[in-house]
Amino acid sequence: MKKLWFCLLAALPVLALAQDVQDEPIAPKIEDFVPDSFCARVQMLRHEVLMLACDQMEGRLTGSLQDSLSALYIGARFMENGLVPFTSGYKTAEVGVTQTDYWLPYTFKARWGEQVYSRNVAGVVKGTDSVLSERLIVVGAHFDHLGWGDKAETSMRKGVYEIHNGADDNASGVAVMLELMRYYSQYPLPKTLVFVAFSGEELGLLGSTALLDEFPVDLKDIDVMFNLDMLGGLQGDAFRITGTGTSQEAGAMVEEARRHTDLELSVSPDGHGPSDHAAFYARQIPVFFFCTPPTPTYHTPDDDPATLNYEGMARIAALAGNLIKQAGTLKSLHFTSAGEPQRPTKGMGDFKVTLGLMPDINNTSKEGLTAMIVVEGKPAYKAGLRSGDIMCSLNGQKITSIEQYMEFLATLRQGMKVKIKAIRKSDGKKTVYVAHV
Repeated sequence: MKKLWFCLLAALPVLALAQDVQDEPIAPKIEDFVPDSFCARVQMLRHEVLMLACDQMEGRLTGSLQDSLSALYIGARFMENGLVPFTSGYKTAEVGVTQTDYWLPYTFKARWGEQVYSRNVAGVVKGTDSVLSERLIVVGAHFDHLGWGDKAETSMRKGVYEIHNGADDNASGVAVMLELMRYYSQYPLPKTLVFVAFSGEELGLLGSTALLDEFPVDLKDIDVMFNLDMLGGLQGDAFRITGTGTSQEAGAMVEEARRHTDLELSVSPDGHGPSDHAAFYARQIPVFFFCTPPTPTYHTPDDDPATLNYEGMARIAALAGNLIKQAGTLKSLHFTSAGEPQRPTKGMGDFKVTLGLMPDINNTSKEGLTAMIVVEGKPAYKAGLRSGDIMCSLNGQKITSIEQYMEFLATLRQGMKVKIKAIRKSDGKKTVYVAHV
C-alpha cells in the first residue's frame, strides 16, 4: 500500500515537470550510439541534468516528494530501455514491469527526528556469456541532494532557506549513468551490469548501505563497483581516478584506458571516501570512483544546470565506459586493500578548526595542493589566500596531498596562527599568508 501511495503521489506532477523544463529542450531525435565505441551524447546529458535539477525537483531531499518523483523518473528510464528489475529473480525477464518495480525501499530515522521512507532504483542488463554473466558489475550514482538546505545541515550557506538544485551533486553523475545504461542495454557485455541510483548519500551513504545489507545475491558475485559522483566540474584536461589500489587489475586497466582518452589521468589508490563506493570497499569489493573537483557552487543554491561543463562530462563518461567494458570482459577482478583511509572529501571535512577552504580532491598540481575554493570571511580568506592559489607549505610543513592537509588540520586548535606559503594564481608569485584560526 505504501508503494502504491508513493506511485500515485509522484505520478501527478511528472507531466507538469516534463512540460515546465523548457530551458534546454531536447531535440526530437538524438543521434544513435555506435557499436563498440561508447560516446555520451552531450544533449542527452544536459537534458537529464535539467530534469533532475530543475526547481520543480526542489533539491531532491531524501524522503521528500521530489525524492519519490526522481525515483519514478529514473525507473521510467530503466523501463523504456528494457532493464530487468533487480530482485531475487532478476535473471528472468519480467512481463508488465512498471517504474516502481525498480525501487528497492528502505526506511531510517532522520537526524531531524522523522521516520523516513526512501528507496534506491536498480535495474539489470544481463550478461551475454553463460559463465561470466554470473559476475556482476555495479554502476552507481546518487540522486539525492539537500532539498531547501535546512534539514540535511550540510549547506555551505548556513541559515539560507533556498532550493539547492544539486546539478553537479549529483544530477551530473546520474546523467552519465543513464547514458551508460542506454548504451549497454543495446550492446551488453559478457558480465551482468547492475545500474543503481542511490538515495540517502548526502545523509551518510544510507542507500548504498541499505542495498548491500539486503543484496539479493552473494556479495562475492560483485566484481567491481563504479561510482559516478559530481562530474560537471572538469577544468582543463586533468582528471583523477580513485580506487586504483582496490584490485590487482586496476593499474593495467587504467593504462589501457589512457590509450583511449585525451584526459591527463592521475590516480589514487584509496577505496575510502565520503561517497557510495566506500560502502562497497568496506565489504572488500573493488571500486573505481569518478569525481571532478568541487566548484564554488558546491552545496549552495547556485549548483544549477547552467554551471556544468557538459563536454567535460562526456569525456569522463567515455573514460568510465572504457573501464566498464574492460571489467565486463575480464575473467575477474581481485580485491586488494588500499591501506589506511585517506581523507579526500567532497566537502570541508569534520574538524573543530579549519582554514575555511576546499582543496583540490584530484590533487593535480605538482607544486603543492590547490585551494580550489577559499570561503569568503574564513581564516584563509582573511589572510589573503584566494581560490586557485597553490599551497606549498603550512607552518613550514610541505603540503603536496590532501592526506597531508587533513593531517595538518587535525593538529589545529582555536587561537593558533597558520603560516600559509602559497603560489598566487593571479601572478605566480610565492607569498606567505598568516591565518588566525
